[in-house]
Amino acid sequence: MRTRLVTLAAALLASVSLAEAQSGDQTQPPLTQPPAPARESIPALGAIDFGFRGGPDVAGDSARYERYRDLRDGAFSQIVISKATSSQMFDAKAFNIGYRDQQYLMSYTGGPGRVSFNWTSTPLNYGYDTATPWAQTSAGVLSLSPAARQQVQNKAAGIVGVPSTASQLLTSSIYRGLAQPYDLTSRRDAGNVALAYDATPDVGFTAAFSTTRRTGYQPWGASFAFNDANEVPLPLDNRTNDFSTGLEYSSAKGMVRVAWDGSWFTNDLHELVWDNPLRATDFTPYDPSGYSNGNGPAQGRMSLAPSNSMNALSGTALYKLPAHSTLNGTLSYTVMSQNDELIPWTINPAIANPAVYSAFPGLASLPRATAEATVHGVNGLVNFASRPSRLFGLTARYRFNDHRNLTPMFDAREYVRFDAVPEETGGETEQLNIRQNTFDLNATFSPFTYTSFRVGYGYDTFNRTGRAFSDMTDNIFRASVDTVGSQYLTVHGIYEFTVRKGSGFSEDAIEEGGSQPGLRFYDEADRDRNKATLVFVLNPIEMIDVTFSAAVAKDVYKGPGHEFGLLDNTNHSFNVGVNVNPAERVGFGVNYGRDHFDSNQLSRNANPPPDPQFTDPSRNWSLANAENVNNFDIYLDLPKIIRKTNVKVAYDYSDSDNGFLFGGPRIDGLAAIGQFIPLPDVTNTWHRATADVSYFFHKQVGIAVGYWYEKFDVSDFATVNLPDGTPRIDYLGEISTGYGNRPYKGGTAFVRLLCLF
Repeated sequence: MRTRLVTLAAALLASVSLAEAQSGDQTQPPLTQPPAPARESIPALGAIDFGFRGGPDVAGDSARYERYRDLRDGAFSQIVISKATSSQMFDAKAFNIGYRDQQYLMSYTGGPGRVSFNWTSTPLNYGYDTATPWAQTSAGVLSLSPAARQQVQNKAAGIVGVPSTASQLLTSSIYRGLAQPYDLTSRRDAGNVALAYDATPDVGFTAAFSTTRRTGYQPWGASFAFNDANEVPLPLDNRTNDFSTGLEYSSAKGMVRVAWDGSWFTNDLHELVWDNPLRATDFTPYDPSGYSNGNGPAQGRMSLAPSNSMNALSGTALYKLPAHSTLNGTLSYTVMSQNDELIPWTINPAIANPAVYSAFPGLASLPRATAEATVHGVNGLVNFASRPSRLFGLTARYRFNDHRNLTPMFDAREYVRFDAVPEETGGETEQLNIRQNTFDLNATFSPFTYTSFRVGYGYDTFNRTGRAFSDMTDNIFRASVDTVGSQYLTVHGIYEFTVRKGSGFSEDAIEEGGSQPGLRFYDEADRDRNKATLVFVLNPIEMIDVTFSAAVAKDVYKGPGHEFGLLDNTNHSFNVGVNVNPAERVGFGVNYGRDHFDSNQLSRNANPPPDPQFTDPSRNWSLANAENVNNFDIYLDLPKIIRKTNVKVAYDYSDSDNGFLFGGPRIDGLAAIGQFIPLPDVTNTWHRATADVSYFFHKQVGIAVGYWYEKFDVSDFATVNLPDGTPRIDYLGEISTGYGNRPYKGGTAFVRLLCLF
């Protein structure tokens, strides 16, 4: 409906402008007479769509039904106002006033100046039936019942803390009864003001400021290593302020612009502290296996997103050359920094004491108190485009990106694993630097009317530190064909082949984390990529258009020594659609699409050396992942097919089936002794139907009724319910919020009054 109103207002403005232009043509005085005075103004135009919204009437996961919307019972509002004169234009819009997803927009153009304003609120509704036993006692501090934790620690008879066996799943944990229900939601409020002023016809100035605040909660992992997996409601309270300003000079031959952009992120929550559901007191003295057996700290602590800033100076220029050629480019210098206070090595007093410091002196204090993190960046881009004749064109592009980390080294050779065990197996931090050079060249040939052929080559190289491969190079070859401008047919086809090669490989970078030497990370492994896209738009007659598109991509990962990790993945998709307008007052369309994805990967389940498992191929296992998605859409528009009445109906459908096929000798061995349970497919189907009928009993006043209906069915092994259908928060090995993928069925009705002016 939002689109309908904006389109309606735009159509009204266009019709008035056209009528005025026609009127001017008919009354144009002879050139010998003085010109008629310019018309001073055009009456204001607008639309008010106001009424009552009933719902949502939802069975199931109502938060997922609303997701990024606020559909509570109450007033429904959409307002669009526009006013223009010969020298000024004003637009104002307001949507869903007073609700969590409200939006306000305004723009004004007058003389040499332009100003705009936008304020948008967007909710993110995770769950309305979630619950947690943790209570926020102060900002960023989540506490559990001390008495319950003491009973769990003492292994009191009949008390289950975090279920760890099948038998414990038959009863509830002590924390299920203590959990309090709450709405797991967050909200983002974003405002923007932009100004542009033309000091002279050749010189312009721009400035913009935006601010975004996020509040509420989101699900967050806060576990204690391998003994319990906690999910807590992470409180949110942060703001991002952005400011930019620029000065521009332009002429018939080109333009120059200089600009400054600044961004500041402030997080009012510096760290998260949460109670351990398995312990009420810190295990003393510390247990060397405390990170895995539960004999660890009573609390955990982690840093949250740090406050930081970014400043960038940039210059952009364009110059028109002979032979229909242009040269343009931009150069920017960026400084990113954050200097948040660092949290101590541990919150566990069983480790943070002189007795442990004597054995681990590096834990007595941090190497420095604050992050002192700084990154400098240089980005440059040069584009050249030339069309010396109708038959031939050439484009060339070069891009340079340098990301230089100036953060001082941090000595973490001695550290504390999961707040439970002091160790000296760490190391010094690395300054992760990236330098990228990209060159792209394309030639276009147009031997036939409406048709052009293009061939191109791209060269992309990465030089970086801190990764297994220090250098990666992509060589890209492409060819395409386009048929544009024909009355009956539009064609776009492109094929691209990319060869990625790595150099400067460090096996130590793989093995130092306990990984197999044959492991390669997919984003830096040697890779061959084939990718093709084809789009047809056919217009056999004026009232019909048929669209067909298909795309395929396949990646094969390989290279010397590559044994484990992602081996290949394939994507296929196609869409076919038809739009029919048999009469001025009838519009009909239907579209069907199907997407397919599959991948194959190989891993080894083994202890690190010197255990002989590390090199035992019988412990290899594989995973083939495949997903199919179907989409179907249909709509019918009947504007005024019945006198004074507009009718719109639409239906959308989507389904997905995501399967996991495990194999290999390790899986076969476990299955033979009954210790392997395969993962079931994750499936879902989604239906959405909408209908809107409006009747104008006056040319500017009408009424409308509308209805939205959605149904979502899902089967996801990661979502666990109790027998009554409510979320289970205490499943095997975890205390969670109960957030998950759950079905729903719901509808929302609207009754509105429409006013056009």
